[in-house]
This record gives sequence, structure tokens and C-alpha cells, in this order.
Amino acid sequence: MGAARRAFPLLIAIGVPTGLTAQLDVRLAHDSEAEAATRDQLLALVEQYDVSAWIHTTEVLIDERAIPHSHPVLTLHTRHLGDDEMLLSTFVHEQFHWLEEGETLPAFRAAMEEFAALYPEAPDRSGGGARDQESTWRHLVVCDLEFQAMTRLLGEPRARALIARITHYEWVYERVLTDERVRRVNERHGFVLE
Repeated sequence: MGAARRAFPLLIAIGVPTGLTAQLDVRLAHDSEAEAATRDQLLALVEQYDVSAWIHTTEVLIDERAIPHSHPVLTLHTRHLGDDEMLLSTFVHEQFHWLEEGETLPAFRAAMEEFAALYPEAPDRSGGGARDQESTWRHLVVCDLEFQAMTRLLGEPRARALIARITHYEWVYERVLTDERVRRVNERHGFVLE
């Protein structure tokens, strides 16, 4: 662990107070029933679970036609309507992508470089990775943080079961769940929830 390890709540640059739902600006792309229901589901979840330490952007768009993404606006789809754990996991996943900028960017890049050395043959999307090899290394940081967050919120057995049923980034999530080196790299660069 050593001197390079930081306590993780260096995250809260925006300082979201309790009553997080009042702080979130959740908009609907098409004002559909599914988008409105997903918004209501998300707001209920952030009231039920304390995710305030992991909020990096309060602007959220619900778009039934989009693939979830973090930038420039955190965007969620409606596919997890009725699946609280998966919606919550997707929400924190996209929040953790915001660590790729600002004061955490150097540590994020250093972790990615270490993952590139550890997994030089990491796959792209066609092999269960992300968009490309660089994105796969990036997701080893983000997906491990997602697993850490869901473990804290749900307990490890439920978090493992949840992560195991995600149908994208299969190679990445498999490493997160089974290769202890992933957590060690993230710990060395300060990406550990305490």
C-alpha cells in the first residue's frame, strides 16, 4: 500500500450534502413514461442508498435511446427499469468515469499504464473488453470501483452476483471478480473506497 495510497474520498469535489435527490438535476430526453419511471426509480435509489461520496456530477439525462455514458452529461437508458441493483450499479459506474479528469487524472493514467503492462493482450469489444484496448484498461479502474461500491451497498455476495450478470465488458468484469492483481493496482493508485 505505502505512501502512494490515498483515502478515496478525495472524490467529493462538488460536496453533495445529504438529501442528494434535491441536488441531482435529472432530465428526460424524450419525456416518455419509461424515462419518467427510470428517473423516479433512480431518485428513490439515491434516497435509499448513500452514494453521496461517489457523486462527481449532479447532471443526469435519462434517454431511452442511448447507451449509458458519462460525458459530457451522465446519461442512463431505461433498460434497467424495475431492476434496482442494475440501475444503481450503472449509475455509480458512470460516476466513476468522472475520475478521468481533474486532480485524479494523473493517478488514473498511472493505473491504466500499469494495467497495460499487466494485460498487454487485453481485448477490445470483440473479445469481451471495452471499445478498444485503452478503454479496456480504463474500465479495469472503473469496473473495480463499481464492484467496490456495490459491495459496500449490497454486501459482497449480492454484489458478486450482480456483477456476474452484466452482459458487457465480460472480460473486464471477470478480471475484477477473479484476479486480485486488479484491486492491488487500484489500491496503489488510490482507487479504493474506504
